[in-house]
Amino acid sequence: MNDRKLKLLIYFTALSAGTLLISNLSAIKLWNLGGIAVDGGLVLFPLTYVLGDLIIELFGKKTATRVILSGFMVNLIAVVVFYAVIALPPYPGWDMQEAFASVLGFSPRIILGSLCGYLLSNLLNNYLFIKMKASNSVFAHSFIARALCSSAFAHILDSATFETIAFIGVLPFNEFLAQAVFAYILGMGLELILSPLEAWIEKKLAVYIGHDAKTAVK
Repeated sequence: MNDRKLKLLIYFTALSAGTLLISNLSAIKLWNLGGIAVDGGLVLFPLTYVLGDLIIELFGKKTATRVILSGFMVNLIAVVVFYAVIALPPYPGWDMQEAFASVLGFSPRIILGSLCGYLLSNLLNNYLFIKMKASNSVFAHSFIARALCSSAFAHILDSATFETIAFIGVLPFNEFLAQAVFAYILGMGLELILSPLEAWIEKKLAVYIGHDAKTAVK
């Protein structure tokens, strides 16, 4: 791996882990969209698929899987540290313990749903991306077609996993269903909007690192 490729991989790994962590923190807030309860993490989370598609295209399946697991571990460590810090006795006179705990003391269901959704959906995204890359269909010749098609299925798994674990029984069923459907539509909509930029970035980075497309399936 040349220096340019190594540096790019470091940046991508940091961005992937950071994007997931920020999305999890943002998911604490539910905002109102026409009567639909939407978690704040949906604003940024679709970017994890964009990054994942770029990583698997430029670095291959094994590296992409390692990046996913790294992001998962970073966020798991963050959760453990947050809970440990919350459990520490507050200094006398420091009156922000409840506020601190309410923000960083994630609901266990949100944590579990987010981490499971991220891990399962991104692994599925990688699997489908590679299968299409190795096929003889139109997907083998179009990066953006592979990216959008694999993400379409991955978003279904992510929305179903996260929304079910985090919110079923918490929200009325009609609100839960509306939120799950909207989460999917918003996620795919944002990725569709970003797809021209994603394709342009992939081409530029492939030239920058001297990428050989044949290595993308390894």
